Amino acid sequence: MKHQHHTALIALASLTTAAALTGCGGGNNPNAPEVTVTVTPTVTAPPTSSTSKPAAPKVPASDDKGRKFDFGVVTKVSTVGSTAVLELDRWTYKGLDDAKLASQGVPIGPFKGKPPYENQNAKLTYTLPVADGARILYHHCLAADQPLQTKSVGAKDLTGLADRENTVLVALDDQGRVTAAENLPGCPG
Repeated sequence: MKHQHHTALIALASLTTAAALTGCGGGNNPNAPEVTVTVTPTVTAPPTSSTSKPAAPKVPASDDKGRKFDFGVVTKVSTVGSTAVLELDRWTYKGLDDAKLASQGVPIGPFKGKPPYENQNAKLTYTLPVADGARILYHHCLAADQPLQTKSVGAKDLTGLADRENTVLVALDDQGRVTAAENLPGCPG
């Protein structure tokens, strides 16, 4: 408002000066040049503040759309907006065809001895957004003759699990989002 008031005063002063000059240049002297003053007021609107919020970051699409399950090691967990996103290094469960794994999952439970899985490709990972309300469980085996220790964890807790505990089965919805995840624990000894 101060700027508009100041601009109006300048315009008024210019008009007053023009009127005075016209009066002095007067009608008594026909040879005097006519003086014309043109005033163009400038109205400057104050900048408007934008109340719109920046666009929310776009959650990446799942690389596993069409599968019901996937299995492997979670190599990274990031957050896009409020959505956790897993990077899964897919592993092979020995003696189980990938198509069957994708439709039925793998047996969940502790194992003894050699792990029933192997990593055949450490270079390729799959991006999997985690659905709201996904159930994520961490299992730990102290000994084969003792019950599993199980607790609910967050998606970030799936990275950096110890060897023999680091493979994870994920259940997926029709969009390929993780709705449940749990690790396969190996028992010592």
